[in-house]
Amino acid sequence: MPAIARARLAAKTETETETETEAEAKTLGIAPGRLRPHPLSLSIYGDPTAEIDDLLPSVREHGILVPLVVASPGLAAGTWEVLSGHRRLACALALRLSEIPCQVRRLPRGTARAAAILEYNRQRCKTFSQLMREADTLETLWAADADARRTANLRRGRPEESEWDNADTADCRNSDARTEQNNSSDHALDTPSRPSGRGRGRTDTAIARHLGLGGKDLYRQARAVWRMAVTGDARAASAVAQLDAGTKTVHAAYKDLRRRDRFSSDFRPTPYDVWAFRHDRAFGIPHPGSIPPGLVAHTLHYFTEPGALVVDPMAGGGTTLDVCQSMGRRCLAYDLHPTRPEIHPHDIRLGFPRETDGCDLVFCDPPYHTMLARQYAPDAVSSAPLSEWVVFLETLARNAYQTLRPGGYLALLLAAQSEKDLPAGFGYLDHAFLGYAATRRAGFLPERRISCPMDGAYLPQDVRRARVEGRLLGQVRDLLVVRKPSRSQEALADPATLILESRLFDLAPTGNPTV
Repeated sequence: MPAIARARLAAKTETETETETEAEAKTLGIAPGRLRPHPLSLSIYGDPTAEIDDLLPSVREHGILVPLVVASPGLAAGTWEVLSGHRRLACALALRLSEIPCQVRRLPRGTARAAAILEYNRQRCKTFSQLMREADTLETLWAADADARRTANLRRGRPEESEWDNADTADCRNSDARTEQNNSSDHALDTPSRPSGRGRGRTDTAIARHLGLGGKDLYRQARAVWRMAVTGDARAASAVAQLDAGTKTVHAAYKDLRRRDRFSSDFRPTPYDVWAFRHDRAFGIPHPGSIPPGLVAHTLHYFTEPGALVVDPMAGGGTTLDVCQSMGRRCLAYDLHPTRPEIHPHDIRLGFPRETDGCDLVFCDPPYHTMLARQYAPDAVSSAPLSEWVVFLETLARNAYQTLRPGGYLALLLAAQSEKDLPAGFGYLDHAFLGYAATRRAGFLPERRISCPMDGAYLPQDVRRARVEGRLLGQVRDLLVVRKPSRSQEALADPATLILESRLFDLAPTGNPTV
């Protein structure tokens, strides 16, 4: 008998068995200790005990009003597997109820119980991760049916094909153009116990309908993001977390995924020394100090070669890491509180790790003193007083000088502080001046000062108030690029110049820089 014919006969037998088991289903009172959560439900929807706070008072007052659906037999003798009602079971265990009403169904283990769990949770409000784990299960359950349709498509047109091979199990070439009946959501999972309903058409289209994701295109985008996250990709995992929280759309997450090669193919750098770039969530993960990846990309383009070793001692969300990967540079990233597995825990105030010796570029975007202190950890340098901040810049410059190869570059991104959390007695503080003084004292040669204006994101009322008060809103930020002299180079500069610069940026006894 052909495979398609056997599949049809099996489906008929399965449907008849299902009708019989539905009729045999009965409600019993079962002790909670004899009920076992189904592993598939736990793997898809998580631990139900974390979601019982809103249900617990109702169960305490009224008991369990809707019976659980359980399957017999369970894995152990005298037990039942829960197909529907895991939260109610968790409440019963928490309240130590002696008995729970359960509707017992005799379903075989495996695909029948898995399909039942998906069907019973069909109207549940789910996160993106739960939807994708359901999709993983559905693709597995429907794989055999999809293979049968592909085989039927290949066999169609052969002279020896039978009436079974000509059945509607085979897909037409435009398999999205289904009849209204076949496109009905009822075909996604025909019944809780039948995982391989006929006539659903394309598997991705059917799963998209079942999950409520629309068409196959959006489903494919969601699956692309999910598969990257499952492999351990930090940016995709961050996108999934935002999708779960409802702060990102599937299309936006997919666009971020597609833009990852924007600096590796057809990159057209700007030839000017004003770099006004926008943030791009395709690079790095959300972090208080995130910067536009274009700043890093242009720094790599102008001051490194492919294969160069780049060090980011204050990596934050990992923007430098991702841009380096896109542009073929090696990168070592560190942070006091790492946000990603690729970022190593290290306090740069203790110096650079040994593995960074001989690097080609140190790219550093430190906190701009106290501008974002409330968003960083209390032990970060952003909480230090001004005098300690200046000492930090001096130490950072000296340590970078020691770890860079001769001819290597230090790129230091610093902004002017004009409004947020200024030290007492200051109405304006230009950290670029302090950074320049620190790098010169360390022995660096100035290479370039590039303007990288910030997107102030000021509210309209802030802009109107500033106009009325005659006050400037700060957007100034500079990228200082300095170079470590090569071994064959002469003295760094005229000693008189260094003495003058040292005096200009010396600290007064009060800890305030004097000019």
